[in-house]
Amino acid sequence: MRTLPVIKTLSHAIKSTTDNIGFAFHISWPWMLMLLPLNVVTNLYLVFNGLQPDARGYVDPALVGKLFAVVAPLSIASIIAYASIAVSWHRYILLDEIPEGWKRLRIDSLMWRYIGNFILMVLLVAACAIGAGLGIALAAFILTAIVGETLSIVIVVPAILFMYSYAIIAGYRLSVKLPAVALGRMDFRMGDAWRATEGNMWRLLGLLTLLILCLLLVGVAMLAITFIFNKFGAVGLSLSVAVQVMVNWVATILGVTMLTSLYGFFVENREF
Repeated sequence: MRTLPVIKTLSHAIKSTTDNIGFAFHISWPWMLMLLPLNVVTNLYLVFNGLQPDARGYVDPALVGKLFAVVAPLSIASIIAYASIAVSWHRYILLDEIPEGWKRLRIDSLMWRYIGNFILMVLLVAACAIGAGLGIALAAFILTAIVGETLSIVIVVPAILFMYSYAIIAGYRLSVKLPAVALGRMDFRMGDAWRATEGNMWRLLGLLTLLILCLLLVGVAMLAITFIFNKFGAVGLSLSVAVQVMVNWVATILGVTMLTSLYGFFVENREF
């Protein structure tokens, strides 16, 4: 069992991202060039056709189907684009592979396996979390009847927080398989990822918390910029969408780099 150095891992991921941001742009710009106008058009359509939630966050139920029809193409295109970028990024960091020309638009079996494995992990963790949630709800009902509502809340709320924290970290541990998928390894399964990261639950929770805090800082800066841009009508909205796309791109690169670092540390026994 290897013990993960949290601060070193985060520093390594950030440094790997900043030092190689030029290459990240090299493999990403064709996808970003396609996603940017799609994002702008979709957001402008939502704003000018009344499909945005009102001040209370309410959306007319009659428009939900229309909203899905508008957002679905963008969501599907984004999933494919970011999965393609992730596979190329994993392979660059771990194999020094540099795609050229149309190979940067990687739409191959590795990319589809990457998406499939990610969806499977989400469904697996969600199913376990739902099952645990139902068990906690039943326990809360019984505790309320026995010890009263106040004491029941004191017991149940920490249990819920622990459950969701465990579910998130479980998903993150399983995600160590994704770089292996990008490398084309058929012999590395979710169980292998789980065993490789054994004994590091709390360290991974700390690492993920620090990563989220870093992304929140970037998100706050993005909100400030988009708030200013939104004052300038359609042009400002288009600029704010462009900023959001760039922030999502940076967040994706950093998140994928983190997974690559974890795979290198736990599976390939690399040092930071």
